Amino acid sequence: MSAALIGALVGLVIAAADYVLLRLLATRVDLPETKRVLRITGLSQFVLLPLVGWFVGPLFAGE
Repeated sequence: MSAALIGALVGLVIAAADYVLLRLLATRVDLPETKRVLRITGLSQFVLLPLVGWFVGPLFAGE
């Protein structure tokens, strides 16, 4: 398994944890617009964090 793939998987795990925490935060907010923004932010992490992990993983591995 390459360092880039490991970095992407780590980013995916972090994105999943972040999504759960943002959904938990959204249950405590009253405004529907804020709930929507938190949901969109959580979903965008599923794209952004694996991409960042893909590029940062080889840097940590020294490749």
